[in-house]
Amino acid sequence: MPTVSEMWSKAIDVVRRQSRLIVGLLVSVASLYYLLRGVHLADLWASFRQGEYLYLLPALALLVAVNLARAARWRILIGDEPGLGLRRLFDIVNIGYLFNNVLPAKAGEVVRAYLVGRVVPGGIGRAASTLVVERLLDVLTLVALMLGLMPVVALPVWVRNAGLTFGAVAVGGAVVLLVLAWFGQRGLDWVWRLVGRLPLVGHPKVREALAGLLDGFRVLTDWRVLGGVAFWSAAIWLGYALFNYVLMQVFRMTQPFAAAATVLCATGFSMVLPSSPGAVGPFEYAAVLALSVYGLAESPASAYAFGLHGFTNITLIVFGLFGLRREGLTFAHLRSGAIRASATAEAGDPPLDPLPR
Repeated sequence: MPTVSEMWSKAIDVVRRQSRLIVGLLVSVASLYYLLRGVHLADLWASFRQGEYLYLLPALALLVAVNLARAARWRILIGDEPGLGLRRLFDIVNIGYLFNNVLPAKAGEVVRAYLVGRVVPGGIGRAASTLVVERLLDVLTLVALMLGLMPVVALPVWVRNAGLTFGAVAVGGAVVLLVLAWFGQRGLDWVWRLVGRLPLVGHPKVREALAGLLDGFRVLTDWRVLGGVAFWSAAIWLGYALFNYVLMQVFRMTQPFAAAATVLCATGFSMVLPSSPGAVGPFEYAAVLALSVYGLAESPASAYAFGLHGFTNITLIVFGLFGLRREGLTFAHLRSGAIRASATAEAGDPPLDPLPR
């Protein structure tokens, strides 16, 4: 029978592992509370009842196009791998969104790294490095969009400050990583002379992770590749802005296209906050704050925010389920397999056998 100290230690470990989920749920609940306290439910329902839902068809097509663009950009970052064509990467992108929307802690990123890591040389580490590059590209593109809006839109202070802060960090980090990646092993050795002696940071696993990250950035030192990546990044976020604008037509809104882009910036930066699966709460609150710049009242703005986010998440879940079916996978087996493979990769064991194609 376990002792009291062992039970207490186990309880602390459970709380520690679940702390991110707990904090995320609290952030989501607080966001929804502050959002809904100024909303009239009758007006909210009226906005949904009067919607022009035929516009959901072009919105659906835009989501497909955006995820295809994500798959195309990811294919460039991964390189020419025979087992990873555009269709398969499109399915894996959708499967990742499925897991992000139903599980906490961005579980979809782990699943995506697992699925691609089973196919490419370098395994999960190499796949994960491409995802880090992908996220940095998204931040840079979002900041560029915000900078384009600043001369013509009085952006909320928190959006402007968040964008400038993230932008400075992202640009600085990208420049440093690109320079180190350009020098290859020498760049890694330079960094390790500085940080290798630090406690915790100087662990061999940290060096391996940094080497994998620099390997992921090395592809961007080719200007031809960088041009393709920049094109698809711009296409992805232009597609999201168009998607936001089409959803405005569903709710008979007369705000300009710049309002849709402002919502995109605000909701994009809100995603860095811990939240419940699917980012319910912070997304809606950020969208309403962005639309307040254009004088839209809270109730119709909230209807739009809930409609935009709900349609997006439900559609991506359905896409993900189709992706699972086409890959011949199940949710439960993929979840447990990704967790085991992540632990195996951290332990430095050999990669698992490839998945069936």
